[in-house]
Amino acid sequence: MTTQRLDRDPAAPGPAGAGASAGPEGGPDLDELFEASPARTARTSAAAATSLFTGVVAVVASPFSLLLGAVLVLAAVGLVTAVVGLARASRPGVSGTTMAALGMVLALGAGAVVGLRYLGVDTSVGDGVVPELRDALAALTALFPAP
Repeated sequence: MTTQRLDRDPAAPGPAGAGASAGPEGGPDLDELFEASPARTARTSAAAATSLFTGVVAVVASPFSLLLGAVLVLAAVGLVTAVVGLARASRPGVSGTTMAALGMVLALGAGAVVGLRYLGVDTSVGDGVVPELRDALAALTALFPAP
């Protein structure tokens, strides 16, 4: 079943006219439809992507007490870039609202872990894994010849 616009002349050339090249079922050709309605291009906000990246790194680094200062800096950068990313993503043609919101949530979570540590709650659950990580890295390094 095909539909035609009533306000167009059927003999006029164009996607709905008889002068257009017909597709397999007598309708307009697929290439003409794509050219007649170009898709809007959308780009992702760089601030939104930065906030997501810094939020993930801050959450991954938050269980280690040695990285407390880095987590604070990453969480602050993540919050600032999340606010900028949300503002930029509200413009037409710019995407990244979900990335910026998720980056903000992760940065706030990492900041909350650091805040709990300052309140006296032991949140350094990753410190027990450090010797095992060091041994694993030493074993991987031993696989490669020394220069």
